[in-house]
Parts: sequence; C-alpha cells; structure tokens
Amino acid sequence: MKKIQITLPQADYSYSVHIGSQIIKESLDDIIKDYSESVLYVVTNTTIKELYPDVPDKMIPEDIEVKTLVLPDGESVKNLDTVSSILDFLAREHANRKSILIAFGGGVIGDMAGFAAAVFMRGIHYIQIPTTLLSQVDSGIGGKTGVNHKFGKNMIGAFKQPLRTVIDIDVLKTLPRREFIAGYAELVKHGFIRDRALLDHLMQKPIDDLVSDPAHLSEAIRMSCRVKATVVQEDEKEAGLRAILNFGHTLGHVLETITEYKTMLHGEAVIVGMDFASWWSVKKGILSEQDFETIHGHLKNLGIKPVIRSINQDEFIEIIAHDKKAVSKGIRFIGLTEIGSATICENTSAESLWQSYQEYLMTDTLLDVKPA
Repeated sequence: MKKIQITLPQADYSYSVHIGSQIIKESLDDIIKDYSESVLYVVTNTTIKELYPDVPDKMIPEDIEVKTLVLPDGESVKNLDTVSSILDFLAREHANRKSILIAFGGGVIGDMAGFAAAVFMRGIHYIQIPTTLLSQVDSGIGGKTGVNHKFGKNMIGAFKQPLRTVIDIDVLKTLPRREFIAGYAELVKHGFIRDRALLDHLMQKPIDDLVSDPAHLSEAIRMSCRVKATVVQEDEKEAGLRAILNFGHTLGHVLETITEYKTMLHGEAVIVGMDFASWWSVKKGILSEQDFETIHGHLKNLGIKPVIRSINQDEFIEIIAHDKKAVSKGIRFIGLTEIGSATICENTSAESLWQSYQEYLMTDTLLDVKPA
C-alpha cells in the first residue's frame, strides 16, 4: 500500500491518502478503533450498491452499526435537493458532531457527501472511498465539495477536507471503458501541468493496458495524487497556484453546461478543454508546436469524438461569466508554457476566448459540432 500525506499548515490539519489493492478494511481499521460512536453512516448510489453490496459494511467491526443511504446514480442528481436528502438521512438516523460519514462512490457521491458533512451540525468528519478513476485522482482529494446549479457546475459548495481518502484500484475493474477514459483525463492533466515524468509513465502503455497492470496503474495514480497533494498543500483555498488544476476546465464546463450534463462526461469535456487550452497556448506564443503535437496526439488517441450542438457568442459569454474562475476583469485561464508547467493567464476576456474557440473549431480538433 502506498501512502501520501497531505498537510495544510494554515488549517493546522493533515490527512493521508491510501493507494493500493484490497486495502479498504486495512485503511479503515485504525480510524474505526479510535471511533467512539456506535454507528457509522454511509452514502452510496444504486450502481455501486449493486456492484459491491458488502462494501464498506463488511469492512467495519461487527460492534459498529452501519446505516446506509442509497442515492440514484448520475450527474443529474448532483443538486441541493439531493444534499437535503442526505441531511435528512443524518438527522433521521440521529447522527451527531462525533459521527463519521463515509462517501462510497464516484465524484458525485463524494462531492455531495462532503458538502453535507461540511454543513451538518456545522461540520462532521467524512471519509472518501472513491470508486472511479476520475474521483480517485481528482475530487477524492483536495477538499472541494459541492453541487451544480443551473448557471454553472459546482457553483454551490464548501472546502471540507476528508478524514482520510482510500483509493482501492480493484474497484476500477468494473468501471466501463468510457468512464475510465473520463477519469484518465484528470490523471494525465496532472502530467501536463506539473509532472512530465507522469506523462512519460502513462505513454509507456496504451490506455486499455492500464487496468490489467495493477502496478503500473497504482504508480500512475500515486504520481497523479502526489501532484494534486503538493498543489493543495501550497494553496488549499485556490488563492493562486491551485487554479492550475483547472487546466482544460473553462471550455470543459461550457461544453458540460450546454449539453446539460447529459451527453458528455466531465472527463470527456475536460479532454476537449485541455486540447483547446494547449492550442490556445501555442497561439499566444507560450507553448511550442512540438509540445502541443505531443498533447494533441495523446488526447486524440483516447478516441473520443463528442458531438455537441453549436453555441452562439452570447450564450458562451453568459456561461463563462458564471464560471467560478471568473473575476470582474475576466477569466483566470490556465495555459501551458511546456509539458509539466502551467501558467495562470489573468484577466483573459470571455470575448477573446470566444474568438479563439471559433478558430479552434476550424482546426483538427476533438470536437464534432452540429448545428443547434
């Protein structure tokens, strides 16, 4: 089992990320031993409950009662109504300030359960057990929690660090290929923005061989989580450096919004967003054509070809204006200066991004845009 320690000096708080195969019980043992309450609370969804009916229930000592809330699956339920149902569950089942909530699922479950843990009785502990590659290398660590709003993705939320994050790569064996590729987007993103060695590691094998090579996959996840942990430690609340983790997300969130979170997975939108941001960086003269071709070729080999509707300038700018990365003078757009080095381009105007997007659509992109 590999471990990463995340230390947040300003918050005077630290926690560990455990990575390995069949490690859930081992990773929960010490926390449960220190747990003074007789009940643990678990939030999961219908898909995970069907695939893993005994996890994490069977990983907890028999003298601890487990109460579970099973939610519908999918991004469409990531809203305040669902968070309210989690709060109702905790209140109905007599949770208190000493209770621990376990989020057992992908990013949607982790984000909502974490947000509920942040606000229930002004904050209770929670543990992340992410079950998708996307959540293992992204939302499962770092403490960002929240839900979507009609004006934008993850617009409502709070920073709430978990008590621990447990990444068991065995659960990825049941992950559909499309979901795995979506998670791979956030994995390879960390190579693009901060660690060329991670990208080199990933390029040693075709993506379809990753799941069948646990050692290679586990090391890739460790390297990716190490990047995010380092950034979060330096800038927990995204005052500066942490913004580089949004590489590819500006256009990605536009695409998710106009498709109403129904036809594009988050990672698929980020793949297109990273391709665009890399292309934009070349046009700005800060990234070499050679590095862009490496990035573009790698992303294109993932084989996604999302079809989206066309969008007009007003709609594009309206969505950008509600993005969390927007400030009064523009967008904090994330570009690249080379593979492994991201830069924050402050006050980038939505209008200029719209013009760049139109030019991008005329090139050999990853998008297939159809008339509205």
